[in-house]
Amino acid sequence: MVAMFVFAAAVGVLLSASIASGPVILDARWGTLIRLSLWGLAWIAAVAAALRLPTRVALCLTFGTGLALRLAALAGPPVTSDDLFRYAWDARVQDVGVNPYRYPPASEELAGLREPWLWPDEVGCTELDRPPGCTRINRPSAPTIYPPLAQAWFLAVDELAPDGARHTTWQVAGLITEVGVLALVPVALGRWGGDRRWSALYALSPAPVMEIVQNGHVDGVAILAVLGALVVVAPTSDSTRSRALRQVSAGALIGAAAMVKLYPAVLVLALVGVGGSRRTAVLVRAGAGACTVAVMAYLPQVVSVGWRVLGYLPGYLEEEDYIEGGRFLVATALGLPPAMAALASASAALGIACWVLVQRPAPPVGAAALLGALLLATSPVQPWYAVALLAAATVAVRPWWGAVMVAGYPYYFSVILDHPFAVVLGRLTYVTALVVIVAGAWRSRAVRLDRKQGPGHENLGTVDAQKSLWRPQEKTSR
Repeated sequence: MVAMFVFAAAVGVLLSASIASGPVILDARWGTLIRLSLWGLAWIAAVAAALRLPTRVALCLTFGTGLALRLAALAGPPVTSDDLFRYAWDARVQDVGVNPYRYPPASEELAGLREPWLWPDEVGCTELDRPPGCTRINRPSAPTIYPPLAQAWFLAVDELAPDGARHTTWQVAGLITEVGVLALVPVALGRWGGDRRWSALYALSPAPVMEIVQNGHVDGVAILAVLGALVVVAPTSDSTRSRALRQVSAGALIGAAAMVKLYPAVLVLALVGVGGSRRTAVLVRAGAGACTVAVMAYLPQVVSVGWRVLGYLPGYLEEEDYIEGGRFLVATALGLPPAMAALASASAALGIACWVLVQRPAPPVGAAALLGALLLATSPVQPWYAVALLAAATVAVRPWWGAVMVAGYPYYFSVILDHPFAVVLGRLTYVTALVVIVAGAWRSRAVRLDRKQGPGHENLGTVDAQKSLWRPQEKTSR
């Protein structure tokens, strides 16, 4: 098994370096997706091998390989996303005391802040295969979309970065968050009674390496906060007062994650699954923690720029076809018209939220279900949104949720490469992901029922931990 792991890990590291040092997506086209697919096969093989190794050996190999994959991803500038250029611009604007929500990058008020790296000259634009007057920043005529704590992260990273580091600054920042995540995942697994070898599911996946490190996405900060919340609320034998404080703290961490990227806000509901407390009390404490962070983050911005703090969010929702309802690929694949597809998708996501509130699964399980339902319902183009889902699914030991992450990549490539059947491909991949998830959950339920009817008790520390009930022992009826 060690030899199999090492071989798969080596393949992954080589592919990580190859993709990072290769051409950008518009030049490499489908070649990058092919290499990612090969890396995905190596990932599956490495996870399978890790689950059959002694725990200490598996953890050491997993952490070492995970770090090597991420270091290899620093081999070149971002190849499948240009978001980090907006991060750099927002940081530059803040550095001179201008609120990043006030003006879009292309505004004349900010013309004096333009630098050749982000606003190339005619020769630089030619090298980028863009017209004169180009910029590396996406949507330069639109204000920023990133929430206040993301903006604080941008400024902090920029302040600490050496001069001339450019894109490497943001990749190294992503690497730092990923090291924290790699350390927290086995801790969270252990706190919730799972087999720590499952940390390989996240650590060896191509998605976190590509999205958080190679592309430098700020989602890594949000993922770190979410994992921190899952660790904080893990079952302990402490006092009621201490338990309440941990619930508030976990809510605050979820609130912080939502102030980096908005979608983790739904995870407040997952905290209802903690043991030893009533449902309403947990929601009030966690909600208070999250709302406090949100108010503290947004209030200064609202005072400064008013409703402009929303930035490009309304425009983004319209651009992504959420307003008209065409983005809901799973529902439209069933033949529903856009308006009905939007209603059906919202109802499905709401149904999962109600299931979490009523059944009170353990927070990692609830978090995976909530994020998975949200992503399946909204079927975003951007595959990096699903990295947070992969982290939650790893702690919950629900590997089938990784299908949502996998589904995003063919769709993303087809949209970026302007494929004529992009929507059809998106529907196919997301529906396939739904089938995989239903099959995985059904199989898990069947095994759990068999074990409940059989002799003995299941061992949550085994490779089969993903089939456990994953519920805290202490429960109340309300």
